[in-house]
Amino acid sequence: MKKKSIFSLILSLTILCGFNSCQDKPFDPVDDPKDLLCNGSGWFRQYIDYEGFDCDQKFVFYFDGGGKETVVRYLDDFMGSTEKFTYTFQWSWDEEYPYSIFIDYSDGTYSYFGDMYISPYELSGVLNDYDVTFEPF
Repeated sequence: MKKKSIFSLILSLTILCGFNSCQDKPFDPVDDPKDLLCNGSGWFRQYIDYEGFDCDQKFVFYFDGGGKETVVRYLDDFMGSTEKFTYTFQWSWDEEYPYSIFIDYSDGTYSYFGDMYISPYELSGVLNDYDVTFEPF
């Protein structure tokens, strides 16, 4: 009886480990990452800023190399007051590092989005030294 319990436990653990080892993200690059990046809608994430406020951030990339970023900062849960910032930018692929882009804002500042993973369901990577994950909207 004890051997049967131990065997069942080992079998259960083997099955669970097998399911858990499936890879989340394929390692194969997508055929045309520009098609996924500029999918016609945009990319969205929620985060808490350095002052503790909830924020929504949206990026929209256009095929012509332009784009728009919108950040909404929620200042007060009770009254619903917000601040909204909208920025336009030009973006380009980094030739030295695949799946990395430069974002040049119209005010002269820039961002770097590196080690990007692009799928129809997720845009993730390192944006200005922060690990970020966006979902399509």
